[in-house]
Amino acid sequence: MIKKTESEIRQLLESQTLEVKKALSLMREGVVALNSMVNTDEGLGRIVFGIDPDGTVCGVEPGNLDKAQISIAQHIQSKFEPTLHCQIEVWDCEGKSLIVVAGRRAQACPYHEYNGRAFIREGSMSRQLSLVEKQNLFKRRNRDQHNGPWKCDRCGSIAGMLSAITVSDQGVRKSYNCRCGGEWWPAT
Repeated sequence: MIKKTESEIRQLLESQTLEVKKALSLMREGVVALNSMVNTDEGLGRIVFGIDPDGTVCGVEPGNLDKAQISIAQHIQSKFEPTLHCQIEVWDCEGKSLIVVAGRRAQACPYHEYNGRAFIREGSMSRQLSLVEKQNLFKRRNRDQHNGPWKCDRCGSIAGMLSAITVSDQGVRKSYNCRCGGEWWPAT
């Protein structure tokens, strides 16, 4: 359990990458917000259960915290496509328990859907993506369809065009390996 003071918690404001929910009963709304956060270009998000939107630390409902964490993890695993891997922690804030769920979209994943729909975060608001918006995200984030510029995830170098092509018995494919050992990804 991670210890936090109330003054540290009060500094957490809802943003592009953070959502607070007063109670675990708001799990569905929190997970929709997580989906919208990981679908942004930053690709990461965090939900803190046990904080009122006005900043008051109320803690999650008393009960079995392990069971609550398992329930959240199972809900995310069953409702996200492709699966979103999350880290779930319990914070202690002056005797009140908070559950923190953090997720990150893998670079190879253009977007995640929650319960068959994809959402995106705009500031501290979430909205559903249209089919055209999902197609555009897929084109922009899919390496095989991206024309550049490219950025190495290890050394950070930028290339205008990716010209490494590998020919094998399976056909012609682009190679995404940088000289440093990293991989080239669309620069956004």
